[in-house]
Amino acid sequence: MYNKFQEDKNGQLELLDTVLSEAGAFLSRREDDTVYPIFPQKEAMRVSDEGLGARGALDYFLKNYAPYVSLNTGPRFYGFVVGGVTPAALAGDWLTSLYDQNAFGTAGHLDRHIEMEAVSGLIDLLGLHSDMTGSFTSGATMATAAALAVAREWAAQSQGKTANDGVYGLERPVILSGTAHPSVYKGLSILGLGRNSLTVVDALEGREAVDVKKLEQALAQNSGKPCIVIANMGTANSGDVDDLKSIAALKEKYDFYLHVDGAIGIVAAASDQYRPLFEGILLADSITIDCHKWLNVPYDSAIALVRKEHKEYQYRTYAQETAVKNTVSEETDYTNLGNEGSRRFRALAVWMSLMAYGKKGYAEMVERDCAMARLFAEKLESSGILRLMGPVRLNGFAFTFNKDHVSDEEILALRQKIRLDGAAFLNHSKVCGVPVLRCSLSNWAIQEKDVEAVAASVIRCATEMQNQKEAAK
Repeated sequence: MYNKFQEDKNGQLELLDTVLSEAGAFLSRREDDTVYPIFPQKEAMRVSDEGLGARGALDYFLKNYAPYVSLNTGPRFYGFVVGGVTPAALAGDWLTSLYDQNAFGTAGHLDRHIEMEAVSGLIDLLGLHSDMTGSFTSGATMATAAALAVAREWAAQSQGKTANDGVYGLERPVILSGTAHPSVYKGLSILGLGRNSLTVVDALEGREAVDVKKLEQALAQNSGKPCIVIANMGTANSGDVDDLKSIAALKEKYDFYLHVDGAIGIVAAASDQYRPLFEGILLADSITIDCHKWLNVPYDSAIALVRKEHKEYQYRTYAQETAVKNTVSEETDYTNLGNEGSRRFRALAVWMSLMAYGKKGYAEMVERDCAMARLFAEKLESSGILRLMGPVRLNGFAFTFNKDHVSDEEILALRQKIRLDGAAFLNHSKVCGVPVLRCSLSNWAIQEKDVEAVAASVIRCATEMQNQKEAAK
């Protein structure tokens, strides 16, 4: 055995003790350290002939790289849509790496049982249809692709085609959505349907929620064609939600496949206060849940939920076989229902968090995050320097400078100034054509003191920018 392997085998527990010490230091840093540090450019380290050994590699990393790790799991990172990692989920993820199981999801194996309990637990927590099966994927993009693959097969079967035939010669289905997430377009590209296959339906005035009347008009115009409707429950830029109840009601008049993109907002259904927003979800054919967002488990975890009546379509797309002959059954390996052959045991972190905090825990987290989002918005708007782009409907919203014209350059400058200030991170986008900063308060640990610190930083940076601009006139 090479000497470095032998040394590391003998000292493995001591090595993990050092990692545990780093965990303590990192968790402490999240309270008040720079949220999104800028990594300085440096020459790439080369692989040596002898190797550093695990101790040498770890020490080098902790000294030279660890100080620049983003604190995106902390309570002051409001950029993108990032939750955090609950203590239970972190324990589950560490165990996942320790056990290093290939979670094929074969009957009679522990990983299948844990995954089944995690999925059924989420269905119960969120009030979803019990007649759904879940497939874990690496993230919402792949979960969306998996769900849309089922929708594609649903549309193809009316033309006598399946995944065995491919998309060539297939008449593309009509795909309708309001403010679809970019991952939807990526999924359509992966599936061979193409980004241009999505028809954007007008949103309501001043919002990102689809105009249901316009959606119905589009369905009527395409009567007789296979149609796929994508409802968006929590848009990335402003946190808006479609009127899911009204969209689902259209199924009484039109035959279409309904996919609900719940990657960002669906965890809100854990709260009785916000569950009415999701009325109609029982009629969904498929749903995307991104677990690293509001569910607060580590990255590399999402779920595509599919009605059991469509499971055959899912299997035909993802069966890891040279030719699909056998039909799907209750015993079908989970690896034949999703993107990956080899699968990380990612369900364990979800299972741990669900079992640890239960329905009351997740309901409290949702309601607290939403309340903190409203508090944050109120503070920004009361400054007079900033204005909201719309009401806070869940845990996310967008804002901009309180003036008639705001340029991209101004918003980018404010974003960078906030990042350098160190107390928070937000990212930029556009809502209704207006450059904005967007925020999502999705972390399990956010408290009022965190919102106070972030709001103070944002207002201070915006004020300094405005004063500098005035002084330069």
